[in-house]
Amino acid sequence: MPDIKLGKRILKSKILLIISLLVLLFFTVNLSREIINRRDLQGEISALQEKIDGLKSRNTELVGLIEYFKTPDFVETEARTKLNLKKPGETIIIVPEPGELKDENKNITNEPAFITATVVKEISNPQKWWNYFLEVK
Repeated sequence: MPDIKLGKRILKSKILLIISLLVLLFFTVNLSREIINRRDLQGEISALQEKIDGLKSRNTELVGLIEYFKTPDFVETEARTKLNLKKPGETIIIVPEPGELKDENKNITNEPAFITATVVKEISNPQKWWNYFLEVK
């Protein structure tokens, strides 16, 4: 019997109540921290997943560009634009931008340029030198 009275007295004590409340408070605080950490981690995971998706799409785009750069069409286009190459029998017409034209007073005009193409006849190399030194146009 004394054990039962001692047990009831311990259960009714204020110290046990305070200790129980402190333990409950401790677990509640830790649980709240874990919930907040989990939510933050989930946000970081979703942000990183979006970044991964963006990088995958960029990678796919770059692979497509690499494949395009390997095609003969791209090589031909680059040779024409950057190296000023042409196919045999072609005539090249260069049209300057509207802001690049200058009038007789050295003022820049904004009017579009219309240049007509004429077939240039082949001149021999000695004739070209002759024209160069005599400034023949």
